[in-house]
Amino acid sequence: MDLFEAIRTTRAMRRLDSDRPVSDADVRTILEAALKGPSGGNQQPIRWLVIRDQDTKDRLQEIYQRCWNRGRKPYAAEPGRIAPAVLNSADHLAANLHRSPVLILACADTGPQGRRHDASVYPSVQNLMLAARALGLGTTLTTAHLFEEDAVKELLGIPPHVTTYALIPVGHPLGRWGEPKRRPLDEVSYHDRWGQAGPA
Repeated sequence: MDLFEAIRTTRAMRRLDSDRPVSDADVRTILEAALKGPSGGNQQPIRWLVIRDQDTKDRLQEIYQRCWNRGRKPYAAEPGRIAPAVLNSADHLAANLHRSPVLILACADTGPQGRRHDASVYPSVQNLMLAARALGLGTTLTTAHLFEEDAVKELLGIPPHVTTYALIPVGHPLGRWGEPKRRPLDEVSYHDRWGQAGPA
């Protein structure tokens, strides 16, 4: 697939087909792509936890549902802040997270100084999502689990000094690929000074 086509059409896919498995080979392919993401100092701090065990996914979904119940409150309290279709899609993910064929957790050791690695983690996550799109697999990135990160760590045996940055469900999408709606570039980009328009 053309790279720019993948970029244009890699939307958040929160409705995944629980009856279509994702092969180990495909999981390995998308993780290999993630490994090539740029990282600070080229240190490769990210560790990827792949979750397929159904009992573990069931228990993780229970935690995630509680987290999303908490995370959705600001959106529910402020109608119009988020499109109803997006809110419904996020509700569906929370209720059906355990039905995703694969869950991948992006983690990194914070070390003794509690150093975060956001700038290294998220480019690699994007690589993973683009590679999944090229294979016809849907993904989304969620951080709602961070409301109860300690419970997630306990369930998955993750040490306290490791931060969990993103939870990524992976599966064959039930929705359609397409370009997400975005504001025009000229409305959201400036040149040389804040608010200054660039060339047409």
